[in-house]
Amino acid sequence: MSPQGIRIGRLQPEDIPAAARLAGQAFASDRQTQMKALGEAEPFDMENYTLESMPSHLTSRTCHVLKAVDEATGELAGVCNWGIKGFVPRRMPFFEDRVAEAAAEQDARPAAEDTRQQQQEKQPEQEEAAQPTAAAAAAAAEDEEETDPIKRLVALTDADMRTWMAEVMPAGTRCLFIIGLTVSPAHQNRGVGSALLRWGKDICDDSGVFAWVHSSDAAWGMYRKSGFEVVRSLDVDLDEYAPCRPPGEGADARWGRYVFRYMKYVPKKEEGGGREGRLRLEALGKEGNGREVGDGLELAAAR
Repeated sequence: MSPQGIRIGRLQPEDIPAAARLAGQAFASDRQTQMKALGEAEPFDMENYTLESMPSHLTSRTCHVLKAVDEATGELAGVCNWGIKGFVPRRMPFFEDRVAEAAAEQDARPAAEDTRQQQQEKQPEQEEAAQPTAAAAAAAAEDEEETDPIKRLVALTDADMRTWMAEVMPAGTRCLFIIGLTVSPAHQNRGVGSALLRWGKDICDDSGVFAWVHSSDAAWGMYRKSGFEVVRSLDVDLDEYAPCRPPGEGADARWGRYVFRYMKYVPKKEEGGGREGRLRLEALGKEGNGREVGDGLELAAAR
């Protein structure tokens, strides 16, 4: 169930400006984001990044972007972008059109063509998964040649992420993953983040698949409360990559250490959690359909 006064639904194109502002506000106090904003060549701006990237996420068939709305004010309280790899769940509240499309495509596709396409899709994934060491080595070489400290930090974190993804999502993997989760500072500690996570967790329980997230330093406690466990981490001394000391914090100020945590949610056993997840998905679908129709929201196009 959603927190009192909070409605969960599907993010729409007209919500993107508000979602971008929310992302900027939510990460305003994030130490790594603050430092990356000082990059000389390409200063990072979370609000602009969200404005530029969200339209393609809304039309992607593998991205499922949810919103949490304060029913009293109509304000956007939170946004969660769930990615799904390797399958289409039987139930996806607010995304029933994608379930129907996948079923129709499966019925229309001859068995031989289906097998051939799966083999074609699997081959590049296998080639990519087989070369994590080469990718990491190339990233390391770029890191050695790069003089911009912020770009060196990005190269480090990107290489670590590629290695993790090759390990956790080899060819044929069925799973969910969190592309991004932001909660408005004004709505934090009200269960908004947990409600947005519950959508994906229920799918995991219903489908018997895991979910993972690359958590920011401040958010990992919230994920842990929702059942995610730390699998590995990357501990970074931000001052080694800082272009300058933290502005306005004094001559001796330091950026400090920042820990990226890779976390995993394991589905509950079918005899208990699986059935509960299935029932919650059904209830959420009914609740969402009733409210979303009243709001006049339309489903985004699928790529």
